[in-house]
Amino acid sequence: MQEDTDFRKELERLESGALVAVAAPTEAAWYDIWMTEDVSGHAPLGIALVGGALADRPAWVFHAGYQGMMHYAFPFCPNQGWASYLVAEDKSGEFPPAAVTKSAGRLRLSGSKSWVAASDHVNHLVVQVKCPDEDIMVLVERDEPGVMLSSRDKPGFLADMSQGFASFEAVTIRDDRVFTSIDLPVNFAHSEPHHVLTALNAFMLSHTLSLGRDTHLVTATASSLRQAADLIDRDAVDDDFFLGIADLDAETTETARIFATFADSRDPELSLRWQKDRGLISMFSKGLQKRAKWLRG
Repeated sequence: MQEDTDFRKELERLESGALVAVAAPTEAAWYDIWMTEDVSGHAPLGIALVGGALADRPAWVFHAGYQGMMHYAFPFCPNQGWASYLVAEDKSGEFPPAAVTKSAGRLRLSGSKSWVAASDHVNHLVVQVKCPDEDIMVLVERDEPGVMLSSRDKPGFLADMSQGFASFEAVTIRDDRVFTSIDLPVNFAHSEPHHVLTALNAFMLSHTLSLGRDTHLVTATASSLRQAADLIDRDAVDDDFFLGIADLDAETTETARIFATFADSRDPELSLRWQKDRGLISMFSKGLQKRAKWLRG
């Protein structure tokens, strides 16, 4: 299948040393690298792997996995550029939630969302809207009339990546850009950890190969990457897929502990960037491991 073939081809490039991290001190630099390397041209898990391997810091690792997730979870997203899934809304009541109305036979989106990934450079927005019968998702572009994005001054976690707000004022929505749960893939609910953990292992493997081989780290990260691909190759779904993700998370957490010591001894600057956002390592662990323990009895 195309996804598996693309992934394994890029994994071979990574293991051979042909795919290496590139310095990207700003989001603008990361965006340029992404476009130059045509990362979005890969299948979703390949996006996570290639982006993770190119990343020089955890913020870009998360973003690479997130972009892979966006292309898997929302296959209707345009192939090029960056996308973000807008779900969170203001809890204070100050800003109205996103809503759609119908006027002159056209749907129009108004309201706000309180978290947008890479808000300074994102191109495509998948906006979840609560409706009486069934929630819908609408696809809009950042440059459409009525779309306004702003960014937080100092996000606390993954601060190298801009994180912002979105507001919409009577944005016209085309009929072919309205979607429901039937348009989502079977493993939608757990696609984010699948892709982010893939990006994280690609990042650790890329830097391990660049800084001087550590046999255990190379073996562990490459094994985890093949494990991530295997979930697609064998069409794992439901609890089978979930437990595979939980196992991937547990193995990645242990590998990351060893990588932290390795990075500290080989590249102090990389180690500082790693430590600053080390929360990425356990981002999904609590929920994954708790449910996995319950499923396994």
